[in-house]
Amino acid sequence: MSTLSSVETMSEDSEKYNFDDGVYDGVKKVIIGEDSQGVAYIKIQYVRNGDVVQLEHGSERGTQITESEFEVNDPDEYITCIEGTRGEANRYDSDILMWNETLNRTVTELQFKTSHGRTSQKFGKPGADSFEFKLEGENGTKLVGLLGCSGRFLDDIEANFDVVSSALTQLEPQGGSDGHSWDDGAYDGLRKVCVGEDAGRVTSVEFVYAKGDQRITHCHGMDSNERKEFELRYEDGEYINSVEGTIDADGFVSSLIFNTSMGRSSEEFGKAVAKNEFFLKPIGFHKLVGFRGRCCVDRVNALGANFAVVVAPPVKKLQAQGIDFGEEWDDGIHDNVRVITVSYGYESVISVTFEYANGTGIVLGDVRGDFEEIGDKKEFKLCDNNEYIISVQGFFGQKLLTSAADDSEFESIYYKMKRLDFITNITTYSVLENDPSDGYKDVVPFKLEEKDHKIVGFHGKSTELSLRQIGVYVKPIDDAN
Repeated sequence: MSTLSSVETMSEDSEKYNFDDGVYDGVKKVIIGEDSQGVAYIKIQYVRNGDVVQLEHGSERGTQITESEFEVNDPDEYITCIEGTRGEANRYDSDILMWNETLNRTVTELQFKTSHGRTSQKFGKPGADSFEFKLEGENGTKLVGLLGCSGRFLDDIEANFDVVSSALTQLEPQGGSDGHSWDDGAYDGLRKVCVGEDAGRVTSVEFVYAKGDQRITHCHGMDSNERKEFELRYEDGEYINSVEGTIDADGFVSSLIFNTSMGRSSEEFGKAVAKNEFFLKPIGFHKLVGFRGRCCVDRVNALGANFAVVVAPPVKKLQAQGIDFGEEWDDGIHDNVRVITVSYGYESVISVTFEYANGTGIVLGDVRGDFEEIGDKKEFKLCDNNEYIISVQGFFGQKLLTSAADDSEFESIYYKMKRLDFITNITTYSVLENDPSDGYKDVVPFKLEEKDHKIVGFHGKSTELSLRQIGVYVKPIDDAN
């Protein structure tokens, strides 16, 4: 299930008109009305399934209010942080044509930051006896909805942040635990890396990312006179596929080497320490699309990275089947599938977990659903490299909830993965071999396969209680063995 984090500001007002916008795919535009006392109202345009929904909070309008906007390049860009102030404002009452005698505590200033490193103008201005607030999720999450209170003006504001749905894996920063944490997010790729050095340590890193035709730069650490660059052949499709480094005895990054998809390597930046090495390269994910880490004022304490799956011929990614809801997940591309574990109950699939083979190593995918370890389990072990999955088939549909008291139907509907079968070149492994139409409506069959291909990875969507979608990566059998 998508993890929502709600961050709130404190309010002292006794009367409120509470609002909750709910959760959307993202934000397209923010429109702020401001007067001489600060923020009067906010209009926010959300995006859901490609449609734009505009909601407004604060009813005050008039010639004394000016309107400004900040547009987000959805879906590639998203809001990661809201900063502002909340204070006392002596508002002009347009109904009685005079200034209020009472000072009202409202939102007086707002500013927005995005995943592309952009920052909006400051809307409004600090009020009397104002205090600052900051609304921000964790690890690069995005703004998906506002809540708070408003009447004539925007009195209070909170925010829901959600994980960014994408086929990404995050490698935790390697190095010391001190310093300020940062996460650049994910981009189309990197164009250039700049590293500052001083006394055998990496003092700064600067990354020039590509996002469409844009060049977006993120800098971390102290700017140094001793700077070296490594430029990628981005236009030719080159990308970083791994990073090598070392950590010194004080917990700082002392050296870095960047390796690319074209077999090139950068020079060694900084000075290597033999015993404290680290390596950033996840199995199943190939392309580095963003960095994350920790920095002090004049040192880089730790470095991690965000990697994406690169689907290059002959591998194909088949679209996930099921219900379009939940948190997106992606195990990436591997050599083969070794073990399938399925949790099930209540006539539906709760979770799936896959163990993959890569060369002589084994990689365990994350549990997809089944947060509380509920339900029964089935485990299917494939026979080394001689057995492989050629097809995944199943059914999904809707089940009405009924009341235990009077057997009447609730208005809500459960969407379930009703049945799941894994067909290999040797046998079929089945979960829930029941009638797919029993107790369900709008039952839809699906089949994930490609002629003369085998399945080398899975992706999909899940909640904590159920598997909602499942998709696959396939590769020609002759090329995959």
